[in-house]
Parts: sequence; structure tokens; C-alpha cells
Amino acid sequence: MSDQLRLAMLGAKHGHARTKTRWLRDTPDIDLVGIYEPSLEFRADRETTPEYQHITWIDDIDDVLGDASIKGVIIGGAEVENPSYARRALAAGKHVLMEKACGWTKAHADELIGTAKQKGLLFQVGYNFRPLPPFRRVIDMVRAGDFGTVHLVRAHMGSPFSADVLPRQLGGPYFRGGAFYNLGCHALDMVMAVAGTPDAVHPFQRQVRPESQAQDYYDLNIVVLEYPETLASIELSFLETENRRPRSFEVYGSEAQAIVTPFMIAGDRVPSAAIHTGGPGAGADGWHIHGADPFEPFRADIDEFAACVRGEQEPWFDYAHDLSVQHTLMDICGESDVEELHS
Repeated sequence: MSDQLRLAMLGAKHGHARTKTRWLRDTPDIDLVGIYEPSLEFRADRETTPEYQHITWIDDIDDVLGDASIKGVIIGGAEVENPSYARRALAAGKHVLMEKACGWTKAHADELIGTAKQKGLLFQVGYNFRPLPPFRRVIDMVRAGDFGTVHLVRAHMGSPFSADVLPRQLGGPYFRGGAFYNLGCHALDMVMAVAGTPDAVHPFQRQVRPESQAQDYYDLNIVVLEYPETLASIELSFLETENRRPRSFEVYGSEAQAIVTPFMIAGDRVPSAAIHTGGPGAGADGWHIHGADPFEPFRADIDEFAACVRGEQEPWFDYAHDLSVQHTLMDICGESDVEELHS
């Protein structure tokens, strides 16, 4: 199709890259030119999986960066590789959808988002909850002022413990913050979409499992965020027995309340948002459950990025939000003294 949007991917080691590759490949109005992944061993492993069938592997990154017909790139490498990929893509004039987080220092976000803004390029961060319908409903209500004054925001998420999947960066221990850097950033993104940039953050972090202690990995976290009229808390545990059903996101305002749970299908439960409107006078009759139509994980990320590249819509989150989320994440976790891996 001559009107297909030409996109490419830089790196394929990130845990979300596999599913996003599927949608880049299978969306009719997108032409996935190919994937640059320097590890031949990794490529050989991925070539056996369904998502990577009929994919072109690109051997030279300059074949992507120097091709003016490629309008945008998805950054899907290992976290330690991604700032370098994003920097080179922006320098080449490409729009960027980068897997979370935006590096492991405040300077990473300042540089990358600043460059994108200066050049008039898209720079979107792939936080998981942004495209999910229940969260969209809640954030739309926030932006419309339907909650009145928000006084309390609470997020709970986690993951079952497994020493076999304890996150590590390539060549060394994981970044500071442990599970909060890895998973809590998704919840932080949504909390700040509701409440904005906090005045102060108070992280309480523990290393419970011996395997976590050996790798200096925080597997149990509660973070409190302070605002003039609002308190927010994020609970993040890497010690759960099952993680889909317990995940929840709650907003309590003077005029409305919302409880999102579960985020994805969990047994007999579908993603939904319970919304209470009508203020205190509405009582229990003010609650209404809004289920979500079936949706495919990560497809909406690709659809929205493509629509923004085409100029058909504006990004749901702006530069300022992404910059503030990264700065706040670093305030919570601390910056890591880790060298970038350049490919």
C-alpha cells in the first residue's frame, strides 16, 4: 500500500517488543521496514517465535537512520541500550516511541525530551496503562474536572516472585529502585496523570527475599506522594502469588470516585472501572460499573503512535508530563551509575 506509514524498530530485547512487533507487522496501514537488533544470538532465538515470522532483520542501524522514508521508530532494546537508540533516532529526525523508562537519570529525560521538543518530533514513553480503556475513562474524567478536588489516589500492583526472572540489566545488577523502577513506574505515570507533580515523595523500600538481597533489588515498596490537598500511595510488591486480580487504581474526589480493577482479564473478571458520581448525596446508587470491550495488549500504543506521526491526533500525554514522571521516578528510586550500551 503506497499510503502505508513506514516505521522501524531499534532493538528487540525489551519484554514488550515481541507483542509490539506483532502489531507493527500486522497493522494494514503500517509498513514495518524491519528491526535492527545487533545480537545475532538473540535474533536467532526470536526467529523461531510466531511474532517474528516474516520480519526483516536489519544489519546496519544507519539503514534505518539514513532512510528518510522511515518516519518513526519504536525503541525496543534492553533498557541499558534504549537511551542511545533514542538519541540517534531523534538526531536523524525520527519520531520516537520508547519503552519505559526514559533512562535511569534525570539527564536522560532532559536530553531526549528536550531534543524532541526542539526539533518538533514526537517522543512518547511506552507506559503500559495509558491505552487501557478503564484508565482512559478515569483520566478523561480528571481532565473534565468531574472528580472535583481529588484528595486521595491509591495504586496497587505487583508480580509473583521468581528468582528465574529477577530483572537484571545486560552485564550487571538492575537499576536502583528495583521493582519500583521496573513496574512501579507504570502506576506512577497514572497517579501523576491524576494529581500532577508531587511536592515531596517518601519511599519505603525493602529487600525481603534472599535472592533480592543478593542483587540489591528492592522487592517490596510503598511510596507516598504529597500534594497540597492530596495524598497518593503506590504499593508495589514482587512477592505476590498472583498479580492480575489484585491490581487496582483508585481515585477519590469531592464529587466522584473511581476504582479500576482488574487491569486485564483475570479469571472470570474483565477490566472495568467502578465510577461513583452524584456526590455524597447519591449514596450507593451512585455507583456504576463500566466494563471494557475486548482489547489487545499494546495494539493501542502502536495505533496512537502512528496516528500522531500522521498528524491525525495529538499525543495523550505531552512532553512536560513525561519529563515530570521521569524526574519523580528518579526522586523515588535514585539515579543509577550505569554506563549506556551503544550499538
